[in-house]
Amino acid sequence: MRSHMKPIIGITSNYSTHDYHGTNLKIGAPEQEWQLLADDYIYSIKEAGGIPVILPVLSEVEDIKSLLSKIDGLLLSGGSDIDPKYYNQSPKEGLGGLMPKRDAYELELAKIALYETDLPILGICRGCQTLTVVSGGTLNQDTRYQAESPFKHAIVESPKHLPSHDASLEVDSKLYKVFGVDKLGINSFHHQSIDRLGKYFLATMHASDETIEAIELSGERFVIGTQWHPEMMVEKNPSYMKVFEAFVESCQNDR
Repeated sequence: MRSHMKPIIGITSNYSTHDYHGTNLKIGAPEQEWQLLADDYIYSIKEAGGIPVILPVLSEVEDIKSLLSKIDGLLLSGGSDIDPKYYNQSPKEGLGGLMPKRDAYELELAKIALYETDLPILGICRGCQTLTVVSGGTLNQDTRYQAESPFKHAIVESPKHLPSHDASLEVDSKLYKVFGVDKLGINSFHHQSIDRLGKYFLATMHASDETIEAIELSGERFVIGTQWHPEMMVEKNPSYMKVFEAFVESCQNDR
């Protein structure tokens, strides 16, 4: 048991081969690759009582177990699409950009965290899809491949904090216990969605078109994935901090 008072939460980072992050902002040089993370994740964990630590994308997967032994909880962040080869599909129209280096490392990280540790895990957007893929589920590579939807899910023009539509929560779910409501307004920035659930995962939040908006591992362990982005909503809508507070509390309790 570590002596620190607050739980340490590891947050996965994005990986980019585009050097405009450095050249356009004049904080780097041409031909540099970047690992980066939106501050919303950092803010949410800090405000919920945790110590956020950004986990880098590494090339040596054997470093994963050592890395996971140093943290009390894992937040799988959003980002680029997951290569469909990891759920036994060929690319289809609508598939977005891929980042092979992140896929290879992060999917192994998530698999080890899920099956070889008891760490609490929160997956957001891509992170929710990562939990699905490593547990044997599949994705719709674009929402055009699911049933006709009454609304657009990838509302990239929307303010980040704005609830774009409502989603219904299962009353026996962990998220219902967290929020205490059976319907919640959520933001929407995803163009992919869960098709088939992973083993032992339950769909606990749905949009009105039956799009899965959240998943949970069955049992008592805190493993939750949200297809939406609560970290973008917390500053304008403090009630959404509840999911981060519950996550950090579970990391404290499980140390």
